[in-house]
Amino acid sequence: MIYDVCVVGAGPVGSAAARWTSSLKGVRVCLIGPAEPTEQEWSSGERENFGEHYGQERLVSTVCSGRNEESWPILARRSIGRFRTLERLSGIRFFEEVGFLFYSTKKKIGNVRSKLPGNLAVKTIRQEDISSLWNLKAPSKSKHKNSETHEGILEEQSAGYIIPRKYIEANKFLASRNGCELVDDAVIEVREHDGQEESGRKHMRVFTKGGSEIPARRVLLCAGAFTNHGRLLPQGHEVDITMTTETVAMLEVSAHDVQRLSGMPCMVVKFDDLKDVRNTYFFPPVKYPDGKYCMKVGHGLYLNQHLTSYDDVISWYRKRGNVPRANVEYVSSLLLNWVPDLRPRAVTGSTCVITSTPTGRYYCDMVTPTLGVVVGGNGGGCMIADEIGRMGAQMIVKGSWEHDLPAYLFKARYKRRALNTESKL
Repeated sequence: MIYDVCVVGAGPVGSAAARWTSSLKGVRVCLIGPAEPTEQEWSSGERENFGEHYGQERLVSTVCSGRNEESWPILARRSIGRFRTLERLSGIRFFEEVGFLFYSTKKKIGNVRSKLPGNLAVKTIRQEDISSLWNLKAPSKSKHKNSETHEGILEEQSAGYIIPRKYIEANKFLASRNGCELVDDAVIEVREHDGQEESGRKHMRVFTKGGSEIPARRVLLCAGAFTNHGRLLPQGHEVDITMTTETVAMLEVSAHDVQRLSGMPCMVVKFDDLKDVRNTYFFPPVKYPDGKYCMKVGHGLYLNQHLTSYDDVISWYRKRGNVPRANVEYVSSLLLNWVPDLRPRAVTGSTCVITSTPTGRYYCDMVTPTLGVVVGGNGGGCMIADEIGRMGAQMIVKGSWEHDLPAYLFKARYKRRALNTESKL
């Protein structure tokens, strides 16, 4: 059987694209992507494909998306607006509506407000309100900076975090129910078939690490940081993306801290100075699969390092629990600036990779008449993944642009030179 569409990459965007595509009548769909690594795969060093979606929490917020670019709030609002329906249809809960607070200078808050839909319900939170509302302490960088006016913008509804692995599980469940075939494997090559179909049209061949060869009339690449890796794109094509490290810290908290901090929203703190120690993002206490409660905290752009090869990307993912201790301590201190009386039971670090584009938007474009690509989460892909998945699904089924937002916003850019293959880490 020749599939109408093969989606490569089973992360948030790929799984959403498979769900959307398979919902169309008469379209035969295949979704290919490896499941989350097992502990054995992490430790053996044999695994070479990873994703940004392993974990218990990813920010979703229309306000948060307004920090990026004008189209993001539209995409975020559409995506988040479908979460409860997806939960109901799949029976899988993945959305925790705990709210979101963006905290910065009054000027930056005003810039974010200007990008938001006019009917979005938000509240202004003064610096002095932070402590009384959520037992947090808003830190000041220095006496000199105290003259700046700081405030927050709070989104109480349709904002918070999703459990990305559960969101993917819901997408896969619904896609499978629509008839989509799920293949737990990694793709190593995509190429146009040398022969011809009976109809006279050429088709694509997708080759997997496990030895499968899957034919499809069109292929949609949703491979994240691995889009340029191997032979997924045609020879001479390399999308213009950058990959940077992201270090996060998980602070295990006591039952007492869970209770007193459970009402706080997810937060992003952003000031213009990259070295500003107030720049951070963090979550309220979240229950992990082992039953423990942890607060996850990340940093601004200060610690990010560029990954210049795919050996680097793989090496960084594999570090997982072996992140330099000094970096973990620095990241955890960012949360302690806001919760100075927090006494974590344990602190661990983990790794992630941010895939960015020079436009600040996802690429969603046809590379050839039969091959499409969607890539570029720019550090917040989960919050708009559902609408980006729909965008990619509409495009790949038709073979051309089919969305109400203009195509030029999401047009792919390409590099002129090949990636360096020597590891820098």
